[in-house]
Amino acid sequence: MGRRNYKAGVKGPSSALTEFLKQEGITDRFRNRREIERNGGNQSQTSDQENSPPPPNQFQTLDQQQPEKDDDDDDVSLDIIRSSPTPKEESDDEEIKLMRKAAKRKLKARRGGTTRKNPDSSDDDSHNDLDGNYSSDEDDLGNANLKKFGELDQCIDCGKSIQLTVYSRFIKEKVGYLCDECNQILKNREKQAKQNQLNARKKRKRTAQALLNKTTIKLPKLQDVCIKKITSNITDVDALGDIGQLNLDKISMILSKNRSLNDQTMTLFLSPELKSLSFWDCSDVDSDSLNKIAAFCPNLKSLTLFMCGQLHNDNLQYFATNLKNLKEFRLNGPFLISAKMWIEYFNIIKDQLNKFELRNTHRFTKDSLTALLENCGKKLTSLKLSRLDGLVDQDVYNEVPEKISSNSLTHLEISYPPREECVTDDTLIKILEKCGESLISLNVDGCIGLTDKFLIEGVCKYCINLQHLSMRQLDQVTNEGFSQAFDAYSKINAGGLIEVDLTKCDDIGDEAIYSLLNHSSHTLVELSINSLYRITKDFLSQIFIEDHTQFKKQLKARVEKEKESRSQSQPQQEGEDEEEEEAKDVLHYYHYINLPLLTYLDAGFVRAVTNYGSLWR
Repeated sequence: MGRRNYKAGVKGPSSALTEFLKQEGITDRFRNRREIERNGGNQSQTSDQENSPPPPNQFQTLDQQQPEKDDDDDDVSLDIIRSSPTPKEESDDEEIKLMRKAAKRKLKARRGGTTRKNPDSSDDDSHNDLDGNYSSDEDDLGNANLKKFGELDQCIDCGKSIQLTVYSRFIKEKVGYLCDECNQILKNREKQAKQNQLNARKKRKRTAQALLNKTTIKLPKLQDVCIKKITSNITDVDALGDIGQLNLDKISMILSKNRSLNDQTMTLFLSPELKSLSFWDCSDVDSDSLNKIAAFCPNLKSLTLFMCGQLHNDNLQYFATNLKNLKEFRLNGPFLISAKMWIEYFNIIKDQLNKFELRNTHRFTKDSLTALLENCGKKLTSLKLSRLDGLVDQDVYNEVPEKISSNSLTHLEISYPPREECVTDDTLIKILEKCGESLISLNVDGCIGLTDKFLIEGVCKYCINLQHLSMRQLDQVTNEGFSQAFDAYSKINAGGLIEVDLTKCDDIGDEAIYSLLNHSSHTLVELSINSLYRITKDFLSQIFIEDHTQFKKQLKARVEKEKESRSQSQPQQEGEDEEEEEAKDVLHYYHYINLPLLTYLDAGFVRAVTNYGSLWR
């Protein structure tokens, strides 16, 4: 009797499913509360339902239903069995079913993929039948004999013996596992397939967009495709043999753009019969490799080396003694070349150079420039000097008109001097007086000391054949002075300009641009009016609208009417301030300007343009 009383308070061990539901709080009270909330019950009913005891016969343990057993049966695990389902249990929501299914699978994983059978517990199939969404892996795979984790198996692809782990990938179609190598190969294939699908989707989208916008899609040339392929396999380019100098130049530019030009790849472009060589990024080419240029290409006539920070004095001296036919020399960033070496180099080559370009170095001094002009000045046809911080003297460029030949220069660039007083109106006018008649291109970017004087007394007086004009950041050039200069420029230069860059010329406005377009509208190909905030919306709208439209006719009549009324009713105003104030309120009329050859217009940061910073091509 004592034994019976002792066991009356003992509860048998719970199954994993029951323990999981208890931990998640899924009890009879939980289901009853959900049922009441679903039926719209109030809080009082819910609290009463929570405080009420659970309904009887919902779950019964074996020690309550079956007779007592002997002590030998105490070690036998007792599972909770479920009685026949009630209508309320049949209406359980999908959330509880899914959680029951997860608990089943978790229990199965703990037992190594198989469910232990207990004679005192009910069969798993009876529980699975209660869940319509449950399906075992064995049923899905046709009752295949799958091995457990930790056992040895063979790869379904290569047949390699592997030990199964939780990370082993199972292929349902082949009913087997993959080894790590085959799994990685399959992952790469899937990744590539997804990428191909994404690229194809993007291509279809671009094609559809082009059809909607009625635009044409330009396919790349076969030559360009081959060049890109060669670039990606540049180390094997020797196997192709002769691919042409023009294509080699394109490949060199692509390599420079991708920062792939180095000591190994640069030797692929060197040959004894080479006449012209251009390397646009030599940052990864050392000094010894630069000497190979003169050793392998002694017949060079044109050499361009940009970003050549590793060019030393020894290299320049080696070029002077071995490149006897060099006529064009362009360097960007040779900051290791000393001023003494520059003088020695020009003394060695004498009058050998016809074109010289130098940028971004602080060791090219006034003495170096003097040596250049004394030895090569008479034969120079192109001289470009930019960002040379060593030329700091005020009269540093005064020797240029004295040492160059008359009307020999065709391209002149003096840009971004270190000081404002280095390049003045008088200095530039003297240079243009000496070579302006033959000048085709003029670049004075960053020469902030220049004013309207160099335009009126220099460019518009001597540069009769000028085609390219660049004058960035000349903030002292005024709107009235520029307009006056180009109104007079049409008398000596009827051909017109092809390229004009007026970026950040802050004082230039409508009148200046109108005079420029009236002079060069029929020849202008590229125009930059970036950051010219004084250009108005009325000006741009008028020059792009034809004169025969109703808007332009009404505008013209309105302007003429206002002009007549002002001349009749308003007295003559005196003083410059009053005239400027009146000019601001006057409505101007601008004729339509046709730009048949214009292909590039930079109107970025122009307030009158709606799309700020945009480029139209």
